[in-house]
Amino acid sequence: MANEVVARAPGKVILFGEHAINRGQPALATSVALYATCRLSLTGSPGVTFRSDAPGQTEHRVAREAVLALGQSVDRWRAAEEYEAVRALAGSDFFAPQQYILATALGADLPEGLEVSFDSGIPQSSGLGSGGAAYAALATALATWIGCSADRERTADWAHRGDIVAHGGVASRLDSQTALCGGVIRFTAERGLGEPVAYHEDLCLVIGNTGVIAATSEVNSRVRRWLAENPGGRMRYFESIGLLSRAAQPALAAGEWPQLGRLMTLNQLVLEKIGVSTPELEGLIDAALAAGAYGAKLSGSGGGGIMVALCASSNAEAVAAAINASGGAVWQPALAVPGAAVLTGDDALMTTLFTKQGTAIS
Repeated sequence: MANEVVARAPGKVILFGEHAINRGQPALATSVALYATCRLSLTGSPGVTFRSDAPGQTEHRVAREAVLALGQSVDRWRAAEEYEAVRALAGSDFFAPQQYILATALGADLPEGLEVSFDSGIPQSSGLGSGGAAYAALATALATWIGCSADRERTADWAHRGDIVAHGGVASRLDSQTALCGGVIRFTAERGLGEPVAYHEDLCLVIGNTGVIAATSEVNSRVRRWLAENPGGRMRYFESIGLLSRAAQPALAAGEWPQLGRLMTLNQLVLEKIGVSTPELEGLIDAALAAGAYGAKLSGSGGGGIMVALCASSNAEAVAAAINASGGAVWQPALAVPGAAVLTGDDALMTTLFTKQGTAIS
């Protein structure tokens, strides 16, 4: 093992497929140029020390044996479908997802002294994939550290384990796969790995954040209960989202923005029916549409967080101003950026593990 490895991974926005991805439907997502960075360092002090620049988090030291025991507990709870226990753990220990990755990836090879540090420019609990990016960065650093960076499936599995804990025992791989792969991807649970898709180079999105924080695990649990009340009838809504996602792929490649925008807005209407939208999200969506956006929808699990508006680059400033005037914080990061990478020096990319990108069509 090297004494130190540093890796980073981008955030994401989901274009189509929220919640339906967990019910066998495809999703489309793009990476965004907001990043989480993870630094792994061997130390002479016993135990595992976690550091983060997240609000309210500074330093947390855990005994090596406690990390391994946590991994065993989570495995036991998952096997028994005791998801409330996983949710309680995630709620009480900010670094539980990272501990689960370390415990299950390294097992008995977990070093006696290790420091794991995170820096992130991705707002937490917003729908921008802050957790998925952090776990992808950690998994990428681990894969390089122990010399298995060519094993794409193993790295993907490690990254996903963080989201499993953070999301209460059940999570799709969409967030971590977008962070690992970069670009614009299509993802299905059946395939398990992100597949790059073609997208038109003029793709332009404005992101608006409501500032309302909603835990993904709680929203996902609410959706599961809603579906369980009438699975025969309500599964149709998730199937409809799948149809929208499939229809969106050729429009995305061809740059047929009015058509893609209509599909996004239809996706939003279905998400409202499922019950994951909020008045704050809908206010920003309405403002974007009134300002000339082709379409708009929430992005992520919902309950708060972000929305995305598809617009012409010439109209992006007007759409951003409308979202801002309606109370939303606005981001316009670069889209379809490369995925998880190991860093050397200040910010030089040494190697990108997941290099295959979708094609930007002019």
